[in-house]
Formats: sequence, structure tokens, C-alpha cells
Amino acid sequence: MSSTRAGADLYPIIRGEARGARLGLVANHTSFDSRMRHLASLAAGDAASLVIFTPEHGLYGDAQAGEPVEGGRDPETGAEVYSLYGESREPPLDVFSGLDLVVYSIQDLGLRWYTYAATLKSVVKASAKTGVPVYVLDTPAPLTGRVEGPVLEEGYESFVGPAPLPARYGLTPGELALYYGSVLGLGGEVHVVEMEGWRRWMWFDETGRPWIPPSPAIPSLENALVYAGTCLFEATNLSEGRGTYSPFLQLGAPWLDPRAVIPRVGALGGALLRPVRFRPLWGKYRGEAVRGVYIHVLDRDSYSPFEAAVRLLRVVWETHGEAEWLTRGGRPLIDRLAGTDRVRAAVEGSLDLEEELARWRAEAEEWLRGAREVMIYG
Repeated sequence: MSSTRAGADLYPIIRGEARGARLGLVANHTSFDSRMRHLASLAAGDAASLVIFTPEHGLYGDAQAGEPVEGGRDPETGAEVYSLYGESREPPLDVFSGLDLVVYSIQDLGLRWYTYAATLKSVVKASAKTGVPVYVLDTPAPLTGRVEGPVLEEGYESFVGPAPLPARYGLTPGELALYYGSVLGLGGEVHVVEMEGWRRWMWFDETGRPWIPPSPAIPSLENALVYAGTCLFEATNLSEGRGTYSPFLQLGAPWLDPRAVIPRVGALGGALLRPVRFRPLWGKYRGEAVRGVYIHVLDRDSYSPFEAAVRLLRVVWETHGEAEWLTRGGRPLIDRLAGTDRVRAAVEGSLDLEEELARWRAEAEEWLRGAREVMIYG
């Protein structure tokens, strides 16, 4: 197995810059080195002063999806913690401008709707406004460098859609920071502390690094892979499996008939569907008996999670009149997650699904060609 040096293990490379500095860290519960020392603990003894900015799910990863994160004082280091997922989702510029440098070290998923991507954008913007340099201790794109899904269209920007990226964009956090700064023209002073031993074809379990769940509902790499498509089910009145031991791997509703759905879905490249029953402990249909499908990924290299999820949604819409879209701010939530209204139209049948799938493949490939200028790793 390969051994990838990444994240907080790269901190010694910039230790000279951190010593005696007014230091800011953008960190959370994934910011550990291979000896399980947290980045804040590593830096606390070096910096003249230390503040921590933390994203959705909080510094300790114990906040659920969408739950506001509070700031305060970190009992471990005494550092002041500023939430980037509370009343404001931008770093306070008066605090940011008082720093000598900011170090970013968070394990992301390489998915547009995963909010760490939006948090990183806010950090790059703060660098551009204040002139404070940002050092990204780079971490792997755990689902490989593969891209998939539609590119976010103008007018669909949100905190789950921070930029014109494919749904699965396959960049590391360092590459994404460079993309924000140069391709999108945000500016800022971004320095990427490059990983050692990582290649774009690698899955996270081929890096030799332990998996730290980047959020409560992504306990494993398999969950992360399937979530690259089934996150779309959060925009429906079907359970996406939250409140069970297999979030995003199992999907359903009390009214769903898996015997009607599974045969019509047909072959999903690299995966099989199994009828399942579950009872969520929280979330949609809490305490109710839910019938649904379980996604078993047999060949992850040939599995396309976004396409598989859209095909499954299409069949559910064809077979069950009870299926509905949830709304947020008066707009269908699916449009915010997908970054376009064409996914909803393809599921509802007003656009041809196969034509749209081909369109999104072409969009992703075109985007990939334009993003190559910020790609560090082969």
C-alpha cells in the first residue's frame, strides 16, 4: 500500500513561518497528523497567538448536518474559535486582518455540495481582501480525481454550490484554492503545501492513511462514494438513510415498493440494488418502518454515483405518485444541490434522461480541460 504524507503531517514544512506568528487555523476534527496529534496542538506551542476558524460540523465534528456551530474558547489550546457555519459563514475580517498567516487543513470529499468547499472559498476571499497569506496543507481527493455531473449554472450559486464546478470535481483542497484564486479570479495569496505520494487515480484507502469521518453521516469511504449521487435524495420526501447505520447507502419511504423499483432501474454499472427495510432513529420518517433499496457497490472504478442516483430517482418518479421535491427559499432544493434545474426536469420526464446524462458527461470533461492549469498531481 502507498503511503501519502498529507494534512497536518505537512505542518513541519511551514513551522518556521508559524513560530512567533499571529496564526490562524482553519481546522476541524479531521486535522490530525499520522500520530493522531491535532494541528491546533502542534501549532499552539509555536505561535505567538492562535485563533481557529471551523466549518460545518464544528471543531470536534459533533454537530449534525445544517446545525449551527457556535464559537467560543477551545478548552484544549485556549484558542478563540470562530464559527464559519453560524450567524456568519465568512471569516470576520477584523480578526483575519490581524493575523500573519492562516493555515487550512481539512479533509474534504471533492464534492460541490459538501460545504467545506464553500468555506475554503470564503477563506480565499478573506485573503484577497486582507492580504493575509493562506497555506493549504493539502489532503487527498478521496474519491480519486474523477469528475462527474453537471457544472453549476449561473444563478444557482449557494453555500452548497459555491462555484461553477461539476458535482464531483475531483480536486484536492489545495487545487481548489488555486482554482478559486486564479481561474475564478478571486485573487488572494494562496500557498499549497503539496502532498507526497498521492496520485489522481488513488482512492483514499490506497493512501495508507486512516479514515476520519469528515462529517457524522459519512462514516466510511463507501458512504462517501455513494453520497456523491444519493445526496440528491435529501431534496426529496424519501429518506436518504440519515438516522440509520447506513446513511446514503439505503434510501426509501413507507410508501415505496422496492419490487416495483428495482427491476425498472436495471443495471447500474458497478453496483446492485437490494430491497431493504429500516427504521430511522432521527430525520425523515423517524421511528417509522421504511421500505427501500440498498446500494451495494461491487466495482467502484466503474460505478458512476451521480448517474446511478439520477436513474434511481427517475424510476421512483415514474412508479410512485407520492414522490415529491422539498423546497427551500421557495425553490426546489434539488436545483440548489444539482446546480441546475435540468436534473429535476430529467427526473420528471420533461427532458430526455439519456440526452442529459450525455450532456453532463461532456460538461464535466470540458470543465476538466479548463481546470488542468491548477492541477498539481499527476
